[in-house]
Amino acid sequence: MKKGFTLGELLIALTVIGVIIVIITPMVVTHFRSKSQVAALQSAYTSVANAVKLMLIDDRASSVSKSLLYSDDASDTVTSTAGAFLKKYFKVTRDCETEPGDCFAASYKNINKDAISLPAKGEAYCVALATGYSMCITPPDSDTKLGARVLVDINGPQRPNIGGRDLFLFYIYMDGFIGDRVSTSGDLAECTANEYGSGCFNRIINADWTMDY
Repeated sequence: MKKGFTLGELLIALTVIGVIIVIITPMVVTHFRSKSQVAALQSAYTSVANAVKLMLIDDRASSVSKSLLYSDDASDTVTSTAGAFLKKYFKVTRDCETEPGDCFAASYKNINKDAISLPAKGEAYCVALATGYSMCITPPDSDTKLGARVLVDINGPQRPNIGGRDLFLFYIYMDGFIGDRVSTSGDLAECTANEYGSGCFNRIINADWTMDY
């Protein structure tokens, strides 16, 4: 005659299973969220890189300094450079023009929970895109060697609104390189302290597109 489980044994087994689920669920959710965030960041990065390649081909330019994106005289504006670039090479669903407006969240923090500021009005051209992320581009000019600055929120105004989680910064350099030559170490301290998650971008790149923090 086969002996079944007693009610007490079943309750103990269910309790153990429940404890295991409670322990592993946050880890699974965190892993899934970080993978999704990195995938979205990689998509945004790739789309910018492809747009720059197309722009250089269209403009028959050997460098960004000879392209639509570059401001080379007083008549050029953020709208005629960064704005024209965004509207020509991306599918814009909301045009916030020269301020973040409704394309971005009202406030952001870095990983250390310090408040960070979005670009001031007139500094960059900002849009929301069909892909779900929002982007502000500050065009390059003769006074900077950094090139154009790209600020991207990979899920638009939605939370968590944290630099290094869903808000990132990288650059379009004059030679067409897309990345961040400013914050190069990828140290955790640089990642957690910097505005816009600039150090975090390089940390993710150095970890082969993995959010290991």
